[in-house]
Amino acid sequence: MSDFAKQLNRALQAMYDNASACKDGILSPVAIDRGLNLLAKLGYPENLLEKLPPDSLEIAFPCANPLSRITSLAPKTILDLGCGAALDAFFCAHSLPCLQRITGLDGSSKLLAKGVELLRHFPSEADKISLFQADLNHLGDSLFGQLKTSDLILMNGSFNLIYDKQKFFAELPSLLSKNGTLLIYDFLLTEELPPGFSDEIDNWLWNIGGALSEVELEKLITTAGFKVVEINEIERIDPVARCEIVMVHQIKNFTAPSSIR
Repeated sequence: MSDFAKQLNRALQAMYDNASACKDGILSPVAIDRGLNLLAKLGYPENLLEKLPPDSLEIAFPCANPLSRITSLAPKTILDLGCGAALDAFFCAHSLPCLQRITGLDGSSKLLAKGVELLRHFPSEADKISLFQADLNHLGDSLFGQLKTSDLILMNGSFNLIYDKQKFFAELPSLLSKNGTLLIYDFLLTEELPPGFSDEIDNWLWNIGGALSEVELEKLITTAGFKVVEINEIERIDPVARCEIVMVHQIKNFTAPSSIR
């Protein structure tokens, strides 16, 4: 692992560990929607939001609301990479009658502890949910060999925090069923970033330093055995656009290419 990757991992864990203990919510000094306001704005079900403990709401900072898309796909098993305090896992377990299992991975033990605390209030949903700490940049070094394949992998605001995306895609086929869906909500580049922008750790923490253009993404995932089904732009604030990216995994065995970055 490069020194930069090590620094990024430490910074990410510190940021989310600190967020879990922040009484005023994640990124509270910044004048942006967060917590309950953000969840309501994104269209999360109000009847469910009303049932959640306030401290669970205020540490929520999803990139988008994936529930409509996931409901339309009706997976029986889900792997949530970057699950945070397990809000999406809870919503999926509550909203999908056919769901048998959802597994959440996150690098922050403190956010996961918040998720465990949340699920104590909802034993029916908790029966379907398992939460584990794992470094998404190094799945092979953590729970990679212990996880069963899933019909759908969800990444709601965690994809651009992956430092080596080529290595990451090389690991995914063992986690996703053939013809399974990879559902990503994150930023894509609409313009080139300024020179040196991606060399700053803080720019990665905002999910922009690690963003790809649509062309870069297509090149990377095609050689890894994935196919883009849809890319839907949710909001554009150049040089990025917040997007819904739907992919399917088609090829079980492939040779990983040289990096595009």
